[in-house]
Amino acid sequence: MKSNPLRRCPYLLCALLLLFAVGAFPQSDAIQTDVPALKEVYAGDFYIGCLLSYPHVGFPSDPQVTGQTAVVAPNGGHLIKFHMNSMSPGNNMKPAYTVDISASAAAYKAASIAKKDSIDTHPIVKFNGNLIAQLNWAQRQGFTFRGHTLVWHSQTPAEFFRSGYSASGARLSKEKMIERLDNYIGSVIRLLHEGWPKLLNAMDVVNEAVTDAGEDRTDNSEWYQTFGDNSYLLTAFQLTRKHTLALGESQIKLYYNDYNTHIPAKADGIVRICTPIFQAGYLDGIGMQEHDSNSSPTAEQWIASYDKFYPICSEMAVTELDVTTGSATPSARLLETQANQYGQLFKCFVERSYFSGRGKIIAVCKDGLNDEWTFKKNQSSSLWDTKNQCKPAFYAVVDVGLSYNALDSLIAEAGTLQESLYTVDSWSVLTAALAKAQAVMTRSYANSLSAADTLKTAKTGLTASLLALIPKTSAVALETGGSVTTFTLGQNYPNPFNPVTRIPYTLAQEEEISLRVYTLTGQLAAVLFEGRRGAGSHLAEFDGRGLAGGIYIYTLRSGRSVESKRFILLK
Repeated sequence: MKSNPLRRCPYLLCALLLLFAVGAFPQSDAIQTDVPALKEVYAGDFYIGCLLSYPHVGFPSDPQVTGQTAVVAPNGGHLIKFHMNSMSPGNNMKPAYTVDISASAAAYKAASIAKKDSIDTHPIVKFNGNLIAQLNWAQRQGFTFRGHTLVWHSQTPAEFFRSGYSASGARLSKEKMIERLDNYIGSVIRLLHEGWPKLLNAMDVVNEAVTDAGEDRTDNSEWYQTFGDNSYLLTAFQLTRKHTLALGESQIKLYYNDYNTHIPAKADGIVRICTPIFQAGYLDGIGMQEHDSNSSPTAEQWIASYDKFYPICSEMAVTELDVTTGSATPSARLLETQANQYGQLFKCFVERSYFSGRGKIIAVCKDGLNDEWTFKKNQSSSLWDTKNQCKPAFYAVVDVGLSYNALDSLIAEAGTLQESLYTVDSWSVLTAALAKAQAVMTRSYANSLSAADTLKTAKTGLTASLLALIPKTSAVALETGGSVTTFTLGQNYPNPFNPVTRIPYTLAQEEEISLRVYTLTGQLAAVLFEGRRGAGSHLAEFDGRGLAGGIYIYTLRSGRSVESKRFILLK
C-alpha cells in the first residue's frame, strides 16, 4: 500500500489547514460592492441581464441538480445578483441540448409499426442539469428569464429533420416536420410551465435566419431545406404562441433574434421576414445581438436599424452585448476607447428605453460573466476584468445612465419654471445651461468622444444653474447666521436625487433644533426633525416620495440661528 505523505508529515497537514483557516487562499475575484448596481442605475429604463450558464453563477448553498457541472466562477453569482435582474442561458436551451436524439431514435426503433408514425413526430425533449440549475437559480433570485432559442440553423442535429431521428433516414416532408416542430415546441413550453411557471418574459423563437446580405439562409439551414422556403418562420411563431397561450404563459414575448443587425442590408432582410409575422400577431420583439468592437457600430448605424425595426415590433432587446478591444491585455488608451464605445451605445439604449416611455428597448443583456468567461475570450470585451473588477467601460455605462436620466428630469423641471419669477441674471445663466444640456442630450457620440463625461458635465452645469436661481420674491430666503452659530449645515447628497437624499449637519453642543423642508413659495413640505439633539455629527434622511419634483429649501434652526440650502428632487 502506498503511504500518504501527509501522514508522514503532520506539520505539512497542519500548515495546510492553517492556511485555509486564515484565508491564505482568498477569493481574488471578489466583487466590488462600493459601486452603483447597474440594475438600479437603469431601473426606470430596462432590465439588465446576462447570457451565461449555471457554472458561472452557482452558489455553494444551491440545491444540487443531477447532471449539473461544477461551478467555475465562485463569485460570479454575487456579481450577477448585485448588478442584474434578468438572464438567458448560454447553450443549454438550444435544440442540440434539449432534443434527446439518442432516446428519440431508440424509442422509434423499439416501437411497433403502428406506433412508429406517432413517435416519429414526438421527439423526446429534456432539460439538462445545468439548465435546470440555472432556471432554479434565476427563480430563487427573483430574476426574469429570456429563453434562447427554439429554431436555429446551427446547433440543431441533422437527425432532427429525418425519419427515425437517424442520419440515414429520409428527410421528413414539410407536413411531418410541422408535426414534429409542434410537439417539440410544445414540450419545451410545457417543461418551463411545469417547473418554472411565469418565470420567462421572452423567448427567442427564431435565431439568425438572415444572412448579412439580407437573404434567407438556405444551403446551411436544415429548416429551409426541409420546408422548401422560409415558411418555417411563421409556423414556428404560430406554434409557440399556441402553446404559451394554452399553458397560461402569455407573458412570454416572442422574439426574432439576430447578430450584425446594424448592417443595413441585414436589417432590411430582418424587416422583410418579420413584417408578415408581426402583422399576423405572432411576433412581439426583435433581439439585437451586439457582439461589437471598439469601432463598430457607430451610433448612427445602430439608430438606423432601430428605426427600421420600430414599426414591426412592440419591444426590442439588446442581447449578447460585448465590445471587443482586440487584445487580452489592452492599453489604457484601448480601454478608454472601449469605455467611449460602451458609453455611446448605452446612450442610444437609454434614450430609447421602454420603461421610461422613450422607446422600445426593454432589456439590455451582456454576453458572459467577465473577461474570463465570455464568448469573446482574450479580447477584454466585458465591463469587468478576469477578476470581476470594474473597468473604465463600467464607469462610463454608469455615468451615462445616471447623467442622462438626471438631465432628462432637470430639463423637464426647468421647463416648468416661469421666467418672470426670477432675476434676469440668474435666469440668463439657467437659459445657457439648459441649451447646452438639450444639445448634449440629443446628439450622438463616438468612440473618440465620451458620452459619459459630456452628459455628466452638462448635468453639473444645469444643476448648479437651477440651484442658483434667485426668485424676485420668496417666502423662504437662504438664511445664514444668528447671534451665535452653534451648528453647521452640510449640502445634501446625492443632489439631485430621486427619491431619497441625506442631509449632514453638526452641532457644537446639545440643543433644541428644527430641520424642515420648504417649497420655494414657502409651503412646508416636510419636518425631518424637531426636538433636542446631542452634540456631534448627524445625518437626516429625506424621502421625496409623494412630493412633486422641483427645487426645495431645507432649513436648520436653533434658537435665533438659522441656515438654509437648496436641493433638487427629480421625478
